[in-house]
Amino acid sequence: MLRAGERALKAALGSARSGRRRSRGLRVRLDAVSPGGWKPWVVRWAIVAGYADSPFGRCLVGESPRGICRLAFVEFKDRRAEWTALQRTWPGARLDRDDGVAARWADRVFRQPAGAVSGGVLRAFVQGTAFQVRVWRALLEIPPGTVVSYGGLAAALGRSGGARAVGAAVGRNPLAWLVPCHRVIGAAGGLGGYRWGLARKRAMLAWESRQRPPAGCAF
Repeated sequence: MLRAGERALKAALGSARSGRRRSRGLRVRLDAVSPGGWKPWVVRWAIVAGYADSPFGRCLVGESPRGICRLAFVEFKDRRAEWTALQRTWPGARLDRDDGVAARWADRVFRQPAGAVSGGVLRAFVQGTAFQVRVWRALLEIPPGTVVSYGGLAAALGRSGGARAVGAAVGRNPLAWLVPCHRVIGAAGGLGGYRWGLARKRAMLAWESRQRPPAGCAF
Protein backbone atom coordinates (compact mmCIF):
# COMPACT_ATOMS: atom_id res chain seq x y z
CA MET A 1 0.00 0.00 0.00
CA LEU A 2 2.86 2.37 0.83
CA ARG A 3 4.60 1.76 -2.49
CA ALA A 4 1.37 2.18 -4.45
CA GLY A 5 0.40 5.31 -2.54
CA GLU A 6 3.76 6.99 -2.97
CA ARG A 7 3.77 6.23 -6.70
CA ALA A 8 0.28 7.70 -7.01
CA LEU A 9 1.28 10.81 -5.06
CA LYS A 10 4.38 11.41 -7.17
CA ALA A 11 2.33 11.03 -10.35
CA ALA A 12 -0.33 13.46 -9.10
CA LEU A 13 2.19 16.08 -8.02
CA GLY A 14 4.21 15.59 -11.20
CA SER A 15 1.18 16.39 -13.33
CA ALA A 16 1.32 19.94 -11.92
CA ARG A 17 -2.40 20.14 -11.26
CA SER A 18 -3.47 23.34 -9.57
CA GLY A 19 -6.50 24.84 -7.91
CA ARG A 20 -9.04 22.10 -7.32
CA ARG A 21 -8.04 18.88 -5.59
CA ARG A 22 -10.09 15.81 -4.86
CA SER A 23 -10.51 14.42 -1.36
CA ARG A 24 -12.81 11.41 -0.90
CA GLY A 25 -14.91 12.41 -3.88
CA LEU A 26 -15.04 16.09 -2.96
CA ARG A 27 -13.44 18.75 -5.11
CA VAL A 28 -11.59 20.98 -2.70
CA ARG A 29 -10.23 24.43 -3.36
CA LEU A 30 -7.72 25.12 -0.61
CA ASP A 31 -6.84 28.80 -0.31
CA ALA A 32 -4.47 30.06 2.36
CA VAL A 33 -3.01 33.13 3.98
CA SER A 34 0.27 33.53 5.86
CA PRO A 35 0.12 33.71 9.67
CA GLY A 36 0.36 37.51 9.60
CA GLY A 37 -1.25 38.25 6.27
CA TRP A 38 -4.87 38.21 7.46
CA LYS A 39 -4.67 41.18 9.82
CA PRO A 40 -5.72 44.03 7.49
CA TRP A 41 -9.11 42.56 6.66
CA VAL A 42 -10.14 39.63 8.90
CA VAL A 43 -11.03 41.98 11.77
CA ARG A 44 -14.37 42.50 10.07
CA TRP A 45 -15.07 38.80 9.76
CA ALA A 46 -17.69 36.70 11.47
CA ILE A 47 -16.77 33.03 11.70
CA VAL A 48 -19.74 30.73 12.27
CA ALA A 49 -18.73 27.66 14.24
CA GLY A 50 -20.47 24.83 15.99
CA TYR A 51 -20.43 21.18 16.96
CA ALA A 52 -21.76 18.31 14.87
CA ASP A 53 -21.77 14.52 14.78
CA SER A 54 -19.67 12.56 12.31
CA PRO A 55 -18.99 8.87 11.71
CA PHE A 56 -15.83 9.33 13.79
CA GLY A 57 -17.21 11.25 16.72
CA ARG A 58 -18.13 14.81 17.57
CA CYS A 59 -16.40 17.55 15.61
CA LEU A 60 -16.02 21.31 15.65
CA VAL A 61 -16.60 23.00 12.29
CA GLY A 62 -15.83 26.64 11.52
CA GLU A 63 -17.03 28.54 8.45
CA SER A 64 -15.34 31.78 7.37
CA PRO A 65 -16.56 34.12 4.61
CA ARG A 66 -14.08 32.36 2.31
CA GLY A 67 -14.99 28.78 3.14
CA ILE A 68 -14.53 26.17 5.83
CA CYS A 69 -11.61 27.16 8.06
CA ARG A 70 -11.65 24.55 10.82
CA LEU A 71 -12.59 20.91 11.19
CA ALA A 72 -11.40 19.22 14.36
CA PHE A 73 -12.59 16.16 16.24
CA VAL A 74 -13.37 16.85 19.88
CA GLU A 75 -13.87 14.85 23.03
CA PHE A 76 -16.47 16.25 25.40
CA LYS A 77 -13.86 17.41 27.89
CA ASP A 78 -11.86 19.19 25.13
CA ARG A 79 -14.67 21.17 23.52
CA ARG A 80 -13.70 24.46 25.13
CA ALA A 81 -10.03 23.93 24.25
CA GLU A 82 -10.83 23.46 20.54
CA TRP A 83 -13.06 26.55 20.53
CA THR A 84 -10.24 28.53 22.14
CA ALA A 85 -7.80 27.24 19.54
CA LEU A 86 -10.10 28.52 16.79
CA GLN A 87 -10.22 31.92 18.49
CA ARG A 88 -6.42 32.01 18.74
CA THR A 89 -6.05 31.21 15.05
CA TRP A 90 -8.34 34.08 13.99
CA PRO A 91 -8.12 36.51 16.95
CA GLY A 92 -9.60 39.47 15.09
CA ALA A 93 -12.74 37.69 13.98
CA ARG A 94 -16.08 37.45 15.78
CA LEU A 95 -17.12 33.87 16.55
CA ASP A 96 -20.84 33.07 16.33
CA ARG A 97 -22.04 29.64 17.40
CA ASP A 98 -24.49 27.81 15.13
CA ASP A 99 -24.62 24.03 15.43
CA GLY A 100 -27.02 23.86 12.49
CA VAL A 101 -24.42 25.32 10.13
CA ALA A 102 -21.86 22.88 11.51
CA ALA A 103 -24.24 19.96 10.93
CA ARG A 104 -24.75 20.96 7.29
CA TRP A 105 -20.99 21.11 6.75
CA ALA A 106 -20.52 17.72 8.41
CA ASP A 107 -23.21 16.20 6.21
CA ARG A 108 -21.51 17.50 3.09
CA VAL A 109 -18.02 16.41 4.13
CA PHE A 110 -18.75 12.98 5.62
CA ARG A 111 -21.97 11.58 4.22
CA GLN A 112 -21.38 11.50 0.46
CA PRO A 113 -20.74 8.11 -1.18
CA ALA A 114 -17.13 7.67 -2.23
CA GLY A 115 -16.54 9.27 -5.62
CA ALA A 116 -19.66 11.44 -5.48
CA VAL A 117 -19.45 15.16 -6.10
CA SER A 118 -22.25 17.50 -5.17
CA GLY A 119 -22.58 21.20 -4.73
CA GLY A 120 -19.62 22.13 -6.91
CA VAL A 121 -16.27 22.91 -5.34
CA LEU A 122 -15.88 22.94 -1.58
CA ARG A 123 -13.97 26.07 -0.60
CA ALA A 124 -11.53 25.94 2.28
CA PHE A 125 -9.50 28.78 3.75
CA VAL A 126 -6.63 28.16 6.14
CA GLN A 127 -3.72 29.93 7.75
CA GLY A 128 -0.21 28.50 7.45
CA THR A 129 3.31 28.95 6.23
CA ALA A 130 4.09 28.40 2.56
CA PHE A 131 5.63 25.01 3.37
CA GLN A 132 2.70 23.88 5.51
CA VAL A 133 0.21 24.80 2.79
CA ARG A 134 2.30 22.94 0.20
CA VAL A 135 2.19 19.82 2.39
CA TRP A 136 -1.58 20.16 2.97
CA ARG A 137 -2.21 20.48 -0.76
CA ALA A 138 -0.10 17.38 -1.36
CA LEU A 139 -2.25 15.49 1.16
CA LEU A 140 -5.29 16.26 -1.01
CA GLU A 141 -3.65 14.28 -3.82
CA ILE A 142 -3.50 11.01 -1.82
CA PRO A 143 -6.38 8.84 -3.08
CA PRO A 144 -8.86 7.36 -0.57
CA GLY A 145 -7.89 3.87 0.50
CA THR A 146 -4.22 4.69 -0.08
CA VAL A 147 -1.46 5.55 2.36
CA VAL A 148 1.98 7.15 2.08
CA SER A 149 4.88 7.40 4.50
CA TYR A 150 6.20 10.65 5.92
CA GLY A 151 9.44 10.05 4.04
CA GLY A 152 7.60 9.25 0.83
CA LEU A 153 5.57 12.44 1.14
CA ALA A 154 8.77 14.41 1.71
CA ALA A 155 10.42 12.82 -1.33
CA ALA A 156 7.39 13.57 -3.52
CA LEU A 157 7.72 17.21 -2.47
CA GLY A 158 11.42 17.26 -3.35
CA ARG A 159 12.48 17.22 0.30
CA SER A 160 14.24 13.84 0.64
CA GLY A 161 15.39 13.52 4.22
CA GLY A 162 12.74 16.01 5.32
CA ALA A 163 10.34 13.54 6.91
CA ARG A 164 10.49 15.31 10.27
CA ALA A 165 9.59 18.72 8.78
CA VAL A 166 6.80 17.15 6.73
CA GLY A 167 5.51 15.35 9.83
CA ALA A 168 5.37 18.64 11.72
CA ALA A 169 3.36 20.25 8.91
CA VAL A 170 1.02 17.25 8.75
CA GLY A 171 0.45 17.57 12.49
CA ARG A 172 -0.64 21.21 12.10
CA ASN A 173 -3.37 20.41 9.57
CA PRO A 174 -6.46 22.43 10.58
CA LEU A 175 -8.97 20.43 8.51
CA ALA A 176 -9.30 16.88 9.80
CA TRP A 177 -10.53 14.26 7.30
CA LEU A 178 -11.06 16.87 4.59
CA VAL A 179 -7.30 17.36 4.23
CA PRO A 180 -6.50 13.68 4.78
CA CYS A 181 -3.49 13.68 7.08
CA HIS A 182 -4.74 10.32 8.39
CA ARG A 183 -3.43 8.76 5.15
CA VAL A 184 0.19 9.33 6.22
CA ILE A 185 1.74 6.50 8.24
CA GLY A 186 5.16 5.31 9.37
CA ALA A 187 7.71 3.88 6.93
CA ALA A 188 7.45 0.41 8.48
CA GLY A 189 3.66 0.38 8.17
CA GLY A 190 2.85 1.55 11.70
CA LEU A 191 0.17 4.17 12.11
CA GLY A 192 2.57 6.89 13.25
CA GLY A 193 0.91 9.77 15.06
CA TYR A 194 -2.47 11.45 14.83
CA ARG A 195 -3.50 14.52 16.79
CA TRP A 196 -7.08 13.28 17.16
CA GLY A 197 -6.18 9.79 18.39
CA LEU A 198 -4.82 6.61 16.82
CA ALA A 199 -8.07 4.70 17.35
CA ARG A 200 -9.84 7.29 15.22
CA LYS A 201 -7.10 7.17 12.55
CA ARG A 202 -7.36 3.37 12.40
CA ALA A 203 -11.15 3.59 11.98
CA MET A 204 -10.85 6.19 9.21
CA LEU A 205 -8.36 4.11 7.24
CA ALA A 206 -10.49 1.00 7.68
CA TRP A 207 -13.60 2.85 6.47
CA GLU A 208 -11.83 4.15 3.39
CA SER A 209 -10.38 0.74 2.57
CA ARG A 210 -13.90 -0.74 2.63
CA GLN A 211 -15.44 2.27 0.87
CA ARG A 212 -18.55 2.01 3.02
CA PRO A 213 -19.62 3.50 6.37
CA PRO A 214 -18.89 1.56 9.57
CA ALA A 215 -21.79 -0.11 11.38
CA GLY A 216 -21.00 1.94 14.45
CA CYS A 217 -18.12 3.98 15.74
CA ALA A 218 -18.01 5.57 19.18
CA PHE A 219 -15.22 7.71 20.66
